[in-house]
Amino acid sequence: MNLSKKILLCGLAVVGAFASCTSGFDDINDPKTGFTKDQLRGDNYEIAASFPKLQSLIVPASSSGYFQHFSLTGDIWGRFLMSNTKWNNNFSVYRYMHDGWVNVPFNILTDFYPEFRKVKEATNGQGVTFAWAQINRVALMHRLTDLYGPIPYTQIEGGNLKVAYDSQEKVYKAMLADLNSAISELTNYTTANPTATLLKEQDLVYQGDYRKWIRFANSLKLRIAMRMRYADPQTAQTAAEEAVAQTFGVMASNDDNAILHQKGNSMLWLITRSWEDARVAADLTSYMNGYSDPRRASYFTKSTFGTPGYDGIRSGSTQETNEYLKYANVNVSNSDPTILMTASEVAFLKAEGALAGWNMGGATPKALYEQGVRLSFSQWGAGSVEAYLASTATQANYNDPAGHHSISAVSTITPMWSDTDTDERNLERIITQKWIALWPLGFEAWCEHRRTGYPKFFPVAGTVESIYATMEVANRLPFSRTEYDVNGANVQAAISLLGGPDDFATKMWWQKKN
Repeated sequence: MNLSKKILLCGLAVVGAFASCTSGFDDINDPKTGFTKDQLRGDNYEIAASFPKLQSLIVPASSSGYFQHFSLTGDIWGRFLMSNTKWNNNFSVYRYMHDGWVNVPFNILTDFYPEFRKVKEATNGQGVTFAWAQINRVALMHRLTDLYGPIPYTQIEGGNLKVAYDSQEKVYKAMLADLNSAISELTNYTTANPTATLLKEQDLVYQGDYRKWIRFANSLKLRIAMRMRYADPQTAQTAAEEAVAQTFGVMASNDDNAILHQKGNSMLWLITRSWEDARVAADLTSYMNGYSDPRRASYFTKSTFGTPGYDGIRSGSTQETNEYLKYANVNVSNSDPTILMTASEVAFLKAEGALAGWNMGGATPKALYEQGVRLSFSQWGAGSVEAYLASTATQANYNDPAGHHSISAVSTITPMWSDTDTDERNLERIITQKWIALWPLGFEAWCEHRRTGYPKFFPVAGTVESIYATMEVANRLPFSRTEYDVNGANVQAAISLLGGPDDFATKMWWQKKN
């Protein structure tokens, strides 16, 4: 498989021994890194090794971490994947598996913060290396807050993780402040040292190119701002416009894509191809089939029913394993790298901003929308995009090849832009194409549906408890059971910040549109 055409979100394998963690020291400029050559060569050489570890935790590096954090939550609720139907109690119908599985995503804090603390203590919380660590922190923690709501963020200090939770609003504004500080620090350094690369061998994403890290940070700032759009419109607009107008700007080409080059096996391959514990969701295949989307061959393998096709499986459905395994699977290699963010996503973010009347560099919503589609086609090597952008096709009806859960299409949105459509219809158009282009970032797909209500999804096919009967997807994951045992008072306080019961239904702070 050609990785330039086939870049999939896969979890990292655990980064092993960092034998090269002391290489590249000659690239380090003492006064500006935040720690010295002697520190890195001596007792604190492991600080350099902290950065691959920090990056490997943005997407969990362990099979259990990836499975519980991404596959069973974001991938399923974002309607990219459907979990193995041999489990009677699963997240697709909003039932707990077991306590250990619910704990896993939150437990990532215990792996991340010791490494983050090493960098903070060695740099006194200053300089470009600490700024870099801050960007990695935000990249992880914004996923965690979007999974639970309130989380510990501003009060984590030293080795103590059993601290008070912050409201999600406070976490979001603190993340923006941290990004602003990091962007300023890196911009000053990069402007003064335009050819410098720092800790090149330890950077699994951009190989020490801080210009790209700045663009990633600005793009992350734009993503976070858009998430806040309906909860705090003024703060969101200000942050988004700042990100686009900043000296280095946001991602604009696929060369800017944040791609994590892991050392080891792909977790997505392990879960979908080795374990056979997930299949492609019918929601995604029905849209792409209706649009005759040429990216299907890069995204999926074909089903193995009588007439092979790109046949996904309904969320919440129950089939015997021998039947379940016939549905379309993920087209992924064991060596594929990890997507963190792409220029295509950024173009769609800007398109939505322009549609809302924000200054996104002067481009129209249509131009930015079409740029997002073009970038995605280019990323996946899908060929000419012109016919697709002119298409008036709509989502296809879902015809279950197993004969169980067929259903009519729920959307009439087309790939072709329409200046005569309402802003709401064009928002659905932007988010639908953004959702397709986000593959395989199921977590982001889930966030976008929660935030906007788009794209439109099929109802859950399985039996859902009555309290969740009106939900298309879960709004959150309940807090860690372990936290109740060891940090109980702070969890109870967090529930009051949450604004509702600690269950799958209570909404995020930023879910204000619907």
